[in-house]
Amino acid sequence: MVQAPARAENEPSSALLADRYGRRSDGGARRLRARVLIGVLAAAGIAVLVWIAIDMFAPSVDSRDVGFHVVDSESVRVTFDVTKPAERTAVCTLEALSTGYGQVGLLEVEIGPQSADTVRITSEVATSELATTGLVRACTLTD
Repeated sequence: MVQAPARAENEPSSALLADRYGRRSDGGARRLRARVLIGVLAAAGIAVLVWIAIDMFAPSVDSRDVGFHVVDSESVRVTFDVTKPAERTAVCTLEALSTGYGQVGLLEVEIGPQSADTVRITSEVATSELATTGLVRACTLTD
């Protein structure tokens, strides 16, 4: 029969457990890693908030389709409103579509500085076949 080693009377049970299972680290390195991780996450959160704030207050351009008129099988006239900062230049892409929603014409229109923020523009888009509609696909600021 094998006997367990005798326990010294003055040795506390925590020392015996530490000898058997190993000593716990003091947690200093773990706390440092946690603080560094929290710092990195806080910095990333602040960066995201700054990016959102800059994007919210950046000047933008909006367009609104007013109407279209199919001139003939080779063109369609598109009328639209553009709202942008008056001193900025924008480029709007106009599109002519067929009955099957296929693109039959495309035109980029540059709208330079104007006296007002909102202007109404009418442009004629050349088409490769009869269009059934004309619209603004997108507008972007260029400068």
